[in-house]
Amino acid sequence: MEKVNVTIVATINQNGKEELSHYLEKVGVLYKKVDAKPINKFKITKPLIGDYSPSLVSIMEFPNMKSLNDVFNSDEYKELLPYRDKAFSKLEAYISE
Repeated sequence: MEKVNVTIVATINQNGKEELSHYLEKVGVLYKKVDAKPINKFKITKPLIGDYSPSLVSIMEFPNMKSLNDVFNSDEYKELLPYRDKAFSKLEAYISE
């Protein structure tokens, strides 16, 4: 199977910093379990085109589609959803194979 990248575009909720820390810590453990690796992370300073300006863009590499699904369909990840929802005011994720 081929590697799969996930591009995450997020706006951090300034009132959810504790939830953000918890979410990032726990999701990092899930990523490690499947050998997902960070490719790059960018802090966004200002938009070039359009009005939406996210806080960050992050790219993660997963060994294959199964490993990606093992993380995002797991009960452990589902338990993090309330933290994710409070940590980010907007969150989008895109898969590229």
